[in-house]
Amino acid sequence: MMNRITFFVTIVFAISLFPVELFARAGGGGGGGGGIGAAISLPFVLIYLAILHYKLGKKNREALDLLKKVSRIDPMWEKSHLKKRVEKTFFRVQKAWMERDQDKIRDCVSERLYRKHKLQTDIMMKNHEKNILSSINLIEFFIVELLDFKDDNKDSFWVYIKGSMIDYTINEKTNNVIKGKKDEVETFTELWKFARSDNEWVLDEIDQKVQLKDLDRFSSMSEISKTS
Repeated sequence: MMNRITFFVTIVFAISLFPVELFARAGGGGGGGGGIGAAISLPFVLIYLAILHYKLGKKNREALDLLKKVSRIDPMWEKSHLKKRVEKTFFRVQKAWMERDQDKIRDCVSERLYRKHKLQTDIMMKNHEKNILSSINLIEFFIVELLDFKDDNKDSFWVYIKGSMIDYTINEKTNNVIKGKKDEVETFTELWKFARSDNEWVLDEIDQKVQLKDLDRFSSMSEISKTS
């Protein structure tokens, strides 16, 4: 009994230690650590990661089970179609961001996200900043939530994404690097939400910090499959 209590306390402590920093995008958090502090925290990091991946796997299995049912009724939910849409959108979004031209992806992002990204890249141009992205790689992705409504306009799904790239920002006037490193490939994880719009899937939201509490809110459901 005492071992179970100790294990539970350890898990809780691990989660409280790393609520935000673990999965922040590169450049958004602090630098590397080290020494005795890092050595002590490493076991807790591993426990946190184990719990995270367990929950990701569970949410993915639930979503895929439901996907099999709803795709028989609605071809928009075909797994191959979702896969192609996610892959294509991932690379197009990175290219548009680097070129600071959001008009190139208006067909694959929602109006809300388009305006948000346009504002950000317009500010970058005003400040003579350019984000350079290279060696872009989509390592893996899988659905963690599927929401299928009778009203198709409400349909959406969330995807867990793991990718890597070289990511740094320069000042165009001086060509100096002001953020990131030119020769360092960084791995990141994100949650992407796709919403249904005009009978196609568009990227509607990007959450750049993957946390356990994010996964707890996901719950796949279908109004259609319940009545069919």
